Amino acid sequence: MHGEPDDRPDAPAAGERSEGARQRFQWFRDLRQWIHARPHVHLVYKVLVGIVGGLIVVIGLILVPLPGPGWLIVFIGLTVLASEFHFFHRIITWLRAQLHRFWDWAKRRGPRWLRNAADRGKADVDAAHAEAHRTTGVQRAKGRPRPGL
Repeated sequence: MHGEPDDRPDAPAAGERSEGARQRFQWFRDLRQWIHARPHVHLVYKVLVGIVGGLIVVIGLILVPLPGPGWLIVFIGLTVLASEFHFFHRIITWLRAQLHRFWDWAKRRGPRWLRNAADRGKADVDAAHAEAHRTTGVQRAKGRPRPGL
């Protein structure tokens, strides 16, 4: 499963997925364009995204030692921050590359159940990352290889 996330057998066809996502989140893209066209509104929006994303990260870090999805909440907060701040987008990209390295290691050396989980996890993270890029408007730089591949 070293291809694109849409290469999975259970994934919808590329045309179906992109068209559905395009229609579903068009209102969000229009809203973001409207916000980015107005500097004062954009500043307020950026501050709100920073506060909300920061709170989600802090709550996730508080929940890390407790049973439950602490790290997942931290990653969700970082994704919220990455929607507006390039620095956090770089962090998310680096973390994704580290996850790919771990999953590649697990596929080479782990037991069968871990190899299967690594395949599914890698494809799911790629799909979620691509969907986040489509919905937030962050574009991958052309000519740069995807991390971890």
